[in-house]
Amino acid sequence: MKKNIGQLSEETGFSIQTIRYYESLGLLPAPDRSDSGYRKYDESYLQHINFIKNAKNMGFSLDEIKELIYLKSSNDALGKDVKHMVKLKMEELAKQIKELENTYNYLASLNQSCSGKMQTKNCPILKQLSG
Repeated sequence: MKKNIGQLSEETGFSIQTIRYYESLGLLPAPDRSDSGYRKYDESYLQHINFIKNAKNMGFSLDEIKELIYLKSSNDALGKDVKHMVKLKMEELAKQIKELENTYNYLASLNQSCSGKMQTKNCPILKQLSG
């Protein structure tokens, strides 16, 4: 049984606008249409949407997801192509983790510099943030 876009939205948690947007980007294949022009989705759309959700949760951008979808459907692509994309994503995440660690350490240092008992005009945290 085919679902309409509202039913697909409810079942997946993606808004109707998001589903249409992903279709326009080519992340989702164009659905069949009823005689009156309404979109009709079969069960394969749940798999497509789950793929997109999982890839987004791993930090992939929509452009990267589009590339992954292409690789998934290609007869010529090799696993090394997917592996390369994952390696690049891991490197990007490692860089973000390092930046977050640096920010955390800086904030911890700032936090230790303030006893919390002084007036805010003398607070070393606010002074440091002011530059």
